[in-house]
Amino acid sequence: MYTATILLATLSSLLYFYTTYMLWRRFDTDTAVAQWPRSKFLTLIVFAAVFQFLSFAGSLYSNGMILFSFGTSLSLISWLAVLSLLATNLNNTTENLGIFIFPIAGITSLMPFMSSEVHPLPTELGSHVLISVSAYSIMGLATAQAILYSAQEKRFRKKELSTLFRNLPPLQVMEKILVQLVMIGFVLLSFSLLSGAFFMEDMFAQHLIHKTFFAILAWLTYGVFLIGHFRFGWRGQKAAYYTIWAYFLLILSYIGTEVVLLNLN
Repeated sequence: MYTATILLATLSSLLYFYTTYMLWRRFDTDTAVAQWPRSKFLTLIVFAAVFQFLSFAGSLYSNGMILFSFGTSLSLISWLAVLSLLATNLNNTTENLGIFIFPIAGITSLMPFMSSEVHPLPTELGSHVLISVSAYSIMGLATAQAILYSAQEKRFRKKELSTLFRNLPPLQVMEKILVQLVMIGFVLLSFSLLSGAFFMEDMFAQHLIHKTFFAILAWLTYGVFLIGHFRFGWRGQKAAYYTIWAYFLLILSYIGTEVVLLNLN
């Protein structure tokens, strides 16, 4: 069983690196849209994502406990990022963004098999942490998208688009993806805060008030941005800055989550 999961992770990693190579070749040769094998490319990514999930899924749950390790968490985060990118491709041609995501996924898909400490958690608390990690990963992807969007818009205004930025989706599509990612992450973050309320007593006992404070502050910041975007038309650099600063607050909250795991062991 262990050998099979290593094989799956290796296949996943190789597919991620191969598709990264395909994208680099597309950028380097400026392949026309008609000549780009998009269906084949997306099929390879789907297989890579399935192999990656199967490689770490079996190590997430055992004997009524959800098991967390540094390597498994990284693989889960990159897998969610790949899944989000695939979802955006349902109505937009956004596969070029994989040039940033797929190499990371190729590395992290092998991380669960490197020696790292495992944190067994009860199903209830483990589910809360799992939702939190999912929210952080989606918001992390949204932040990376915001940084790219901000840089692309600045270079577009100055008419200094490099080959890399010329191959990114149009600014309107980049902004649409950013808002979609923030909305998905906002829903997950809301569930994370609600589920975390059941463990509030433990958190106060372990002096983790700051974790809750920064998580709520990040949630409010994301909420203000979404209201501002849909009601007042906030976009461009303002949209990018709100997303980046909100994630900075979320990272401060994540530090609190790490403390929880350390104190439980």
